[in-house]
Order: sequence, then structure tokens, then C-alpha cells
Amino acid sequence: MFEDAVKFRREYEECCKQAALTDMPSSKAQWLLFADEWLKQALAAEALGKRKAPEAVAAK
Repeated sequence: MFEDAVKFRREYEECCKQAALTDMPSSKAQWLLFADEWLKQALAAEALGKRKAPEAVAAK
């Protein structure tokens, strides 16, 4: 899952970069919508990864 989160964050960053590069308001809005969706996916993958992470065992 961690690899997915990294990939999703890369896609998010790329969409933000593309939004910054365009001068067309409609294109900028679309890129930012894409970025928002990638960020949601990254956060979900990170949360899932935390739930699946093995719990630390306390030393006795």
C-alpha cells in the first residue's frame, strides 16, 4: 500500500504542476480537480497502510 500512496502523491504533484503552468482557467480548474482526486487516493492508501501495519510488541 505504501507504494500506491507514493505513486498517488506523485500524480497529485504532477497535476498541481500542470495547473500552475496553464493560463486557461478551465484547464487549471480541471488539473486541480484531478489533483484533489489523487490526494484523496493517497490519503486513503496511507490510512489503509497504517491499519494494516503490524502493531509493535511491548518488551516485557
